[in-house]
Parts: sequence; C-alpha cells; structure tokens
Amino acid sequence: MERATDFSSALDSLMEVSADLGFTQVLYAYLPRPARLPNGEWLPLKLNVRNFPTGWESGWDKFMRVDPYYRACFSGTMPLEWSDVQQSPSLSSEQKAACDYLNDFGLSRGITVPVHLPGGRFGVVSAISDRTCGNWASVRETARDPLLWLTHAFTQFVLEHGLEDQIDTVASAALSPREIECLTWASEGKTDADTAVIIGRSVETVRMHMKNAIRKLETCNRAQAVSVATQMGLITSSSR
Repeated sequence: MERATDFSSALDSLMEVSADLGFTQVLYAYLPRPARLPNGEWLPLKLNVRNFPTGWESGWDKFMRVDPYYRACFSGTMPLEWSDVQQSPSLSSEQKAACDYLNDFGLSRGITVPVHLPGGRFGVVSAISDRTCGNWASVRETARDPLLWLTHAFTQFVLEHGLEDQIDTVASAALSPREIECLTWASEGKTDADTAVIIGRSVETVRMHMKNAIRKLETCNRAQAVSVATQMGLITSSSR
C-alpha cells in the first residue's frame, strides 16, 4: 500500500492482498459522519469495488440504505460472515431481496469487517469468494484474522494519507449553496430577518430557501433541518 498514490491505487493493493488470502472480490466503503440521522434513517453506503461482475451496480441503488451487511456492522466490531447475516431471523423482506440480488451475481460468500472511528465515522471492508472459489471453507477459516488486521491497516493508511476525500460516497441531499447558507446562519441562532440582512436578500426569499431545505431534508421544521444537515456534513462552522 505504501506504493499507492491515491485511493484508487490503494484499493488495487487491497484487492491484490485479498486475492492472496483467497478472495475473488473486495469492496471498501467509508462514511465521514454517523450512519444514522436523528430521525433514525440510515445514510446510503456507496461501495467502492474491485473485480465485481459487470452490471451488478445498476440495480443496487435501491438497496444502499437497507444493505444487511452494512446494517449488521453496527451490532459489533468483529468480522461478520455473510452466511450468518443471511440466516438472521431479523432480516426484513427488503434486506432478503438485497442478499438475493447479490447472490444472483454469484456474490453470496464473504466476510465483512467494520471499523468504527471517532466522531461516528465508519469504514468497512468486505472480501468475497465467488463461485470460482472451490475452497471457501478453507479461505473462511484461515483468512478471517488476516482480513481483520488488513481492514484496520487499510483504513489507517487512507486516513493518514488524507485519501478519504477521494472515496466515492452518496450525496444524501442536493441543497443549493443559498439553502446551505441560510441553514448555516440558522445554526448560528440567526432569525430569517437576521439572515436576510446578512446575505442581502428579502425575508421572503430566506423563508423560501429554508422551506426548500426543510422539504429536501425530509424534516418538519428549521431546528430539525439544521440538526440533520449538520450530521450529514452539509453545514459546518466553516460553511460560510
């Protein structure tokens, strides 16, 4: 990994080492903020993959929030075997459909290792052995501990080299710059009238931007919108 100059080449290295352990596919995902919003909704998890079958991503969007392997990561810190997740009696019909979707592409045998970071940040590696792997039982037995170490080493490398900004994530809400600006001033305790003076617009215009932001964030009022936008990382103290 020390030869890697960016996230893409680091992920190539992760695949190379994972292949040496007997895996045929690997993925890495990262969230720079807590996975769940104050209203309980899960943020979608964008998977950065290597060696996945062609076409797998076209139908995956609808499973990003219900991904059962993603959800299972928040029940502990140790590696998760996919078969255990698939057999869980608590899986919803949507989560079972997500497993079936990956199974149809031959992606049913894997190990997922979560990394829970300070501030609610989250990283995860899943290493998979598809149907071409004839010795899954051996891979599962011998690769579990090395994969745990590898996941933490990879995440540490990404963070220490400042590569996290290069990792593809899913934008949770498309707020306009003006909507973000109005939310930011609201987070500073400013009223709509205060914000109107600060940004040089009418009070009605500020209210319109706030209403749009509340709607896009699927919240009920300005206070909730500010809270959700802050947790999503859409507004910070340096946004203005």
